[in-house]
Amino acid sequence: MRPGGLDHDAAGAVAAVADAPRDPDAARLQALLDERGPTRRPDRLTDVLWISRFRVHHRIADHYRHGRALLAGDAAHGHSPAGGQGMNLGICDAVALGVTLGDVLAGHPDTVLDDYAATRRPPAEEVVGFAARLTRLATLPPAGRPLRDLALRAVSGVPPDRAAARRPPAARDDPPAGGRAVSRSAVVRW
Repeated sequence: MRPGGLDHDAAGAVAAVADAPRDPDAARLQALLDERGPTRRPDRLTDVLWISRFRVHHRIADHYRHGRALLAGDAAHGHSPAGGQGMNLGICDAVALGVTLGDVLAGHPDTVLDDYAATRRPPAEEVVGFAARLTRLATLPPAGRPLRDLALRAVSGVPPDRAAARRPPAARDDPPAGGRAVSRSAVVRW
């Protein structure tokens, strides 16, 4: 048994189709995968565990703070699942907000809460923008899909660059031990 109680590999996908059936079956989804998926190592779909329809919205709250009300995660930004960064962004919001609230409780002025809002908006704009671009790519009109699919098939044949993962930690711009780092995605203390 694999993590999550599955005894097989599981994957998720988003596919825009003009003629979406109300209850698609594995054969319909396999046809989409064959048409749009990788060619180097084609995947085979054996079962549909869950499917849903959704309307895509890309939004960011105008303000993350209004008096004593603070927004983080899905309350602050919403976007398509394309790119797979929504949960990470929300977790980083929560960490940054927790650190900032801790600073206020430790005696810093509550204006640092405005700093939280100012530092969290740029990563949200980046993630929401990236998700919007991927969503536009995934939902191209039928006339643009052959070129997109051809480009994605070509890219899927390129082996991944694993050099970054092999670099020693010092070469990855890690912050010094015992310090405080402010990155594009979080404020973290250790």
